[in-house]
Amino acid sequence: MSRYCGDDDSKWILEAAAHWRDAALLGGGSVLTSKQLWTSSALELLDEYFVRRPDLGDGKYLEKLKQQLSPVEGPAKQLVAEMMWLLYLCPSSLTAAHKRKTIEAIWDWSGEPSPTDSRWLDDDVLAGIGSAGPGFNQNQWRELVFLINFLRRFRALSADDQVALTEDGWKFDEWLRQIQDWEARQFRHMLLFLLFPDDFERIFGKNDRKTIVRHYSKRERREVNRMDAVQLDRELHTIRKRLEVERGTTQLDYYVPPLKGEWRSETFAAATEGVTDEHILQALSEIDQEGVSEDAESTGYDLFFEGKRYPPKLVVSLAVKYATGEPLDRATFSGGETSSAFRLLRRLGFEVGAKDDPVGGIPELLDRFLKQANNGTELQTQGYLKEYRGLRVRLSFGKGGIARTPWIAFLGGEQSVTDGIYPSLLFFREQQQLVLCYGVSDEETPRLTWGELGGVETVRDWFKGRFGRTPERYGSSFVRAAYDVTQPLPMAELQQDLDDAIDIYNRALSADDENPQLETDEPQPVHTPLPLRADLREAVESFGAALRASGVQFGVQHDELVSAFVASLVAKPLVILTGLSGSGKTQIAIRFGEWLGKDRLHVAAVRPDWTGAEVLFGYEDALKRELDGRPAWAVPAPLEFILKAIADPQHPYLLLLDEMNLAHVERYFADVLSGMESGQPCLPNLHKGADGCWRLRVGAEPRVAFPRNLWIVGTVNVDETTYMFSPKVLDRANTFEFRVNSNDLSIEVAKPLPCEPGDQELVRGLLSIARDDGWHREHPNAAADELSVRLRQLHELLSRYNLEFGHRLFYEAMRFASLSEEAGIGGLGAIMDRIVIQKILPRLHGSRRRLELPLLALAQLARDLPNAVASDDLLPTAMVEEAPELGAALPAAYAKTIRMLRSLRANQFASFTE
Repeated sequence: MSRYCGDDDSKWILEAAAHWRDAALLGGGSVLTSKQLWTSSALELLDEYFVRRPDLGDGKYLEKLKQQLSPVEGPAKQLVAEMMWLLYLCPSSLTAAHKRKTIEAIWDWSGEPSPTDSRWLDDDVLAGIGSAGPGFNQNQWRELVFLINFLRRFRALSADDQVALTEDGWKFDEWLRQIQDWEARQFRHMLLFLLFPDDFERIFGKNDRKTIVRHYSKRERREVNRMDAVQLDRELHTIRKRLEVERGTTQLDYYVPPLKGEWRSETFAAATEGVTDEHILQALSEIDQEGVSEDAESTGYDLFFEGKRYPPKLVVSLAVKYATGEPLDRATFSGGETSSAFRLLRRLGFEVGAKDDPVGGIPELLDRFLKQANNGTELQTQGYLKEYRGLRVRLSFGKGGIARTPWIAFLGGEQSVTDGIYPSLLFFREQQQLVLCYGVSDEETPRLTWGELGGVETVRDWFKGRFGRTPERYGSSFVRAAYDVTQPLPMAELQQDLDDAIDIYNRALSADDENPQLETDEPQPVHTPLPLRADLREAVESFGAALRASGVQFGVQHDELVSAFVASLVAKPLVILTGLSGSGKTQIAIRFGEWLGKDRLHVAAVRPDWTGAEVLFGYEDALKRELDGRPAWAVPAPLEFILKAIADPQHPYLLLLDEMNLAHVERYFADVLSGMESGQPCLPNLHKGADGCWRLRVGAEPRVAFPRNLWIVGTVNVDETTYMFSPKVLDRANTFEFRVNSNDLSIEVAKPLPCEPGDQELVRGLLSIARDDGWHREHPNAAADELSVRLRQLHELLSRYNLEFGHRLFYEAMRFASLSEEAGIGGLGAIMDRIVIQKILPRLHGSRRRLELPLLALAQLARDLPNAVASDDLLPTAMVEEAPELGAALPAAYAKTIRMLRSLRANQFASFTE
């Protein structure tokens, strides 16, 4: 079944395609509104002003499209916005946020606000289902022309013929032959997949289609190359049906193992078979005209030709385009000394070699630049370094005469010294000062800005403060560092400063590239929604089985303990495990972290010197240098792990604090408790820079909220070296006590093995339930009413002794009841038993005078669940502690209460931890 796409869930994209088919293609309506947009009259306007009047000049696609559509009416512009929505359904090479912004921008050209609340603009719809490759991204206008031509021809059919076509994929496939450019356009393949996902593959590139057919059909390359698109579709369908029978499953996709590894290695050889030196020269000519985008820059090697340097992989990709009509996706092949790409280039007579060492390039550049600037006689710039870290290096000593302020600029993207921003080095010759700047053009106002730089001075202010007057030029740039050239330059420091400025520059360029048509500082979401399966019972059973397989078992209580442990974490992301050393409390936490997935567990051994929040939240490190006014941070391992969780919000992470009470918990954990409870920003919003230092993010809030995908488990042992927990901590956690029954001891026990990662859809589903604060209201416990009565009874009982609980505990108990029932713990008694032992008893510690009556009352409640507990004067004579555990209404809570009572009478003091 072709609609299977591995981890790329096609469900919502195909639902969107079905909505488009019914509402727009057949109905002539609209995808995003209730209007009539997909009409013949609107299509005729687009044919007249866009298809027949192509703009082949320079400029960005959307800028040219806006100009071309300026004469047409608003509804036609809105139709183009919805057409771009359709074109964007399949490609995953653009983020959902970028697609949405582009669609909304085009719609706004109509003069009406875009329908931002439409379900069909959500991330799961716009996530994409496969790479369209550079051929699609570079030819979006041609794909739009193909779509308009297809729709005009389709609209000319009768209503019955239209329906008949959309009900027969192979008839539709043949009919597409009459659309101009039908074999060259990738949207043709996307359209077939969207409308007929059971018959057509999500393979949009011509090279991949031919390679797959050749690999699995064993046909000669020449025969496959002669096949047209329809013939390839038929052959791919035949191959799929054969593979499904051979492999015994319909869950096959050519971009998912095992099929992915079987044919992919042939892609490069097949695509480059017909490439000649002439195709390479055509590629070089295109790069000379179009330049090199940032993502296509080479990192270690260059192709050398006529004194110029070119990225070798980009050259090969474009050469394939000239040989086959479609560029080769650079992600499908590698570069390097022994790579097939470099062998091809050298075989065709082109030189490929390592880049100049950039570390040696800057010192040489500055040495020569300063000598020529001080000499003041020469304006020539030939022979200087042309490129550094992917940026164009430009110099000037003046035009027609020696300038007072020679400069070096580092330019990226479309930025220029006349109307852009760029890192620059200004040499004030009279003052003998070399100034590293965040450069800003002083000729025309740049479209792009540097953003928040953190208190830096302009060159104008810096110069006036130093020398009492304003500089002749470049006053609007910003000073990063200044160097006295009468002294030896601190080259290592200077180059690090330059590299840091370039890092900030690249971020500014990247933000602009994400949304080149819209000027906004909004961060772009980067998380494509992943499929999940929210089934708590299945997740519990999966983890329980994995736990047993790893060698960790808890005897007859294994299943109930696992159910309660998982349900507790989902109900409240803080669990405390106490009990006998070697009873398995650390093992269950570690194995659960392993079950969540690779690298989603961090074990932090608590030390006695943990005396403040910095052990978890880090602190500003004054020993490391600042960057743009932002100090470096010392980031402990737990904080780095928490920041990793923040960056991956679709997966749960587990932080295990081992021996949690070796230090005063309240001292190092108070900020965590506050952040978890309030949801307010509490964590430093840090980013690791190119120099390996953590600093606050530029232009972002300094604090972020505690991540809701982070679960914390603390283990506790009690001896003379440990500290007691305060009610503040225990009230916010579920506490488990681990004991070992004699019958659980077995000679079969072996050292535990790592736990196999669980099904990631189940893992993500578990997190989705944990994040759903209203889940328990939509899935109430079967005995919710009776449970609420019993909890109120428990509250009244504890109120006698000023030990009552608040709204939070009641809410969490009701939530836990629903979750634990779903996890497999059945019956009011079993759930109430867990609530008392996990939430009520851990809060009790103190002297005999304080605890004896409350424990006697709780023992009677746990024993019989009476309608009313005996009055205080009758409790000491009730002898509840002498009744056997067997037969108690709440057996675990009763047994624990009796143990605490006996300890209280023997030692005049008791607590939950023993």
